[in-house]
Amino acid sequence: MDTSNLKSFSLTHFQYEDGDILGQFLALMSLIPIFFIVMEATIVLSRRELAGLVLFVGQLLNELFNFVLKELIREERPHSELGDGFGMPSSHAQFMGLVQLGALVLGILVAVSRVYLNYHTVRQVVAGVAVGLAAGAGWFGITEAAFFGSGLAEWVLDTRVCQWLMVRDSRSIPDIARREYELSQSSKQKSE
Repeated sequence: MDTSNLKSFSLTHFQYEDGDILGQFLALMSLIPIFFIVMEATIVLSRRELAGLVLFVGQLLNELFNFVLKELIREERPHSELGDGFGMPSSHAQFMGLVQLGALVLGILVAVSRVYLNYHTVRQVVAGVAVGLAAGAGWFGITEAAFFGSGLAEWVLDTRVCQWLMVRDSRSIPDIARREYELSQSSKQKSE
């Protein structure tokens, strides 16, 4: 087999120096944005919560925004052999910047990992975090005011698609875990 045309699947391909325990740990931290996407998709598919769907859509829009920015800025990575495409802003740092308020420690570890592993410069990571924070604040403001605060969320929930998929908004239910547990116990007793 001719291997000269093979290309790495770079989404989860991170390199670090052999024997560098910190580098290995930070390479794992670089996977956190991928874990977040899997977590968000799992929440959307399993819970069918509108707020989870809104968060997931915001994250996807943030990734699209990052792609556009990279094409506009066109700044090279510090080591082009470590990754394809442009480096500014760091999409990993921007991704974590979007959810930074709830994941400060993980966000710092991801940002440090991008510089430590030589995938980005400090400037690129700072730009990624800043853009991600701005995108997160903007998306939160838009969704709270224009979506949930305006009645649009209720309209979306009343559509046939959302009813068919059983999409719901449980944000106003205090202690949802207890309510679901009690409903489960009640249903169990009725079936016995």
